[in-house]
Amino acid sequence: MNNSIIKLSTLLLMSALITACGDDGDRGPQGPAGEQGEAGVDGQDGQDGQDGINGNSAVYTVQITNLTHGQPLAPAAVILHESGFQSFVDNEPASMGIEVMAEGGDPSMVIEEAMASTDFLDAVNSGAVLPPKSVGDIQTLVVPELDADDLKLTVTTMLVNTNDGFTGLNAADVSNMTVGETKTFMTVTWDAGTEKNTETLSTIPGPAAANAGGGGASAGYDPVRDDLADVVRLHSGVVTSANSDDASKEGLAMSVLSEAHRFDNPTSRIVITRTR
Repeated sequence: MNNSIIKLSTLLLMSALITACGDDGDRGPQGPAGEQGEAGVDGQDGQDGQDGINGNSAVYTVQITNLTHGQPLAPAAVILHESGFQSFVDNEPASMGIEVMAEGGDPSMVIEEAMASTDFLDAVNSGAVLPPKSVGDIQTLVVPELDADDLKLTVTTMLVNTNDGFTGLNAADVSNMTVGETKTFMTVTWDAGTEKNTETLSTIPGPAAANAGGGGASAGYDPVRDDLADVVRLHSGVVTSANSDDASKEGLAMSVLSEAHRFDNPTSRIVITRTR
């Protein structure tokens, strides 16, 4: 039994020595590399972050300056839109919105008419009377960035010491403005052609009539159109009561307006700036 164990141990030792003493030449050639494994499945994309305020939009500010000596400007309709919409057209009858705005100073319907157009982009009601020789508050409007290449600005506001006079812009081109760019427009005064220019305390809603004991809301919009022209046109200016006792000169004896209420063109300055 013991001799058998000794013989087996001797054989194992000799086998180990033979293996250890072998050289590299005894080994076979290296086999080829295995094929590359398939790529793993891609992970899901993360969610896009939300845009900041007014993301992907063009932002504009509009500011109006009243250049007249004695004509307050009613709250203004400030509208950005594409070409194809016009709030009024020279020598054509005024819309209902223009009539209401030009006679009573309310721009709401002008904005509603713009909103009904497929070319509408944004609008604001300035919401405050702008006194003579003063600068109004900044109004901010936002439109899609893609619409900045075909952009028009319309502004309408009543000269309140008139029957149906108004000033502003009609589809002024403000396309392709760069961020920081400013455009300035000087405006003329229009006659809406919807009310006679009688200048009386019962037909003018402004402070001139109020100071004479009339005016007010009752002197604003009148659905009856009594102006013979009945078309929008450049305003010829107010007559006033000056020289009304001199038959050789113009003058309206019943007018509540004075020389201080006369106006020259331009009557307002409108500045638009692209801020984003």
